[in-house]
Amino acid sequence: MSKSAKGKASKKKASSRPGKVAKTKKVSEEPAADKSKKVAPKPKKPSEQESPRPVGKQEVLNLGPPPTAKVEARHIDSLQERAGRGFSFGELASASISLVSAKRHGLALDIRRRSIVERNVESLKSWSNTPAPTPAKVKAEAPPPAKKK
Repeated sequence: MSKSAKGKASKKKASSRPGKVAKTKKVSEEPAADKSKKVAPKPKKPSEQESPRPVGKQEVLNLGPPPTAKVEARHIDSLQERAGRGFSFGELASASISLVSAKRHGLALDIRRRSIVERNVESLKSWSNTPAPTPAKVKAEAPPPAKKK
């Protein structure tokens, strides 16, 4: 017999030992715990507890609908402008808008695009600089002054 044949034969013998017993689960004699009992919730860690005011969450300003990105598409003999998938990171940086605030305000982002289109930067700047529309407050009528006698 060759060495490889001996190795195979010995592996077969090792896997089928006559004295080997299959493992079984031990069954406990104790009664099952009552699942209907309510368990008190675990106390939260100090880092997980809610603070009295939200930390790091800024109020979203209502700036109106976000602008749409424009890109130039090549056609037979000219470049034509069309609606793009979203703004590039370079355009956001040029307009000094952070990625977090862009996501918060719902700006469309195109992570694959690397170009910077000046028209997109200008539209982002004009959109971000517009003051938030405030609802007109209705002044309550003051009661007439009381007459003195």
